[in-house]
Amino acid sequence: MPPRTVANDRAARADDAAEQSLEPSDVASDLSEAVAGELVDWLRFELRRGRDIQHEAVLCALGALAGYAAQQAIRETLVKTGELTLDQAFAVIETRSGEVFFFGERLNAVIVAKDDVRNLSGDASIWKIVSQAGYDAGAINLPDVTDIIKNCAATVGRDEFGIPRVADAHMPNILPREAVSRFWPAARRKLAGKDPMSWPLHLAMAARSLIVSLKHAVRPDIAVQIVMEAAVPMSKIDPVSLPKE
Repeated sequence: MPPRTVANDRAARADDAAEQSLEPSDVASDLSEAVAGELVDWLRFELRRGRDIQHEAVLCALGALAGYAAQQAIRETLVKTGELTLDQAFAVIETRSGEVFFFGERLNAVIVAKDDVRNLSGDASIWKIVSQAGYDAGAINLPDVTDIIKNCAATVGRDEFGIPRVADAHMPNILPREAVSRFWPAARRKLAGKDPMSWPLHLAMAARSLIVSLKHAVRPDIAVQIVMEAAVPMSKIDPVSLPKE
């Protein structure tokens, strides 16, 4: 947790209240290559500059939307249904400047499922889908996702927050927060009718298909890095900080 922040600890004590909700569901079986392809095609069109498309920008946008969708999925599944209050579902962090961010085990489990943490979306997570894509595309070593999570926590409230740590040659021409601001309302409409807990996974599947298809254009380990450097911090941002739809 970043220094000099204020956090509640009720999220850590709410496990019993949400015991039934945390039983693994079957949302991963709802994932579709067709939906993934539609999401990729949509963002490629939106991010086209003339005839050119920067691949890194599309990867970044998919990662950012997947991360933000993880938080939204928990809000829809647990908070809006009344099973948990907001500060039971998340550890709410306020920085010195008054910015609010959302952390917590449930959110982390959707981003990076661990064997000892029951995940609302079963055993699938953004990291599992995206990292498998990296290996499928031929990567030998992948970025350390724990380091990405630690960097996110360490930079909360600072200018570096949400800026992918990649070489200039691969820096996306759209940054994660801008991608969420521009594209989340349309992404949400495209995922209408899907189980909310599948939203981040559909977007991760779209990133997966792009990582594999771009393996000769963008090194797969770099592609995975871009996606996760966008997904992790965007899962934490305050919806109030985004433009109103």
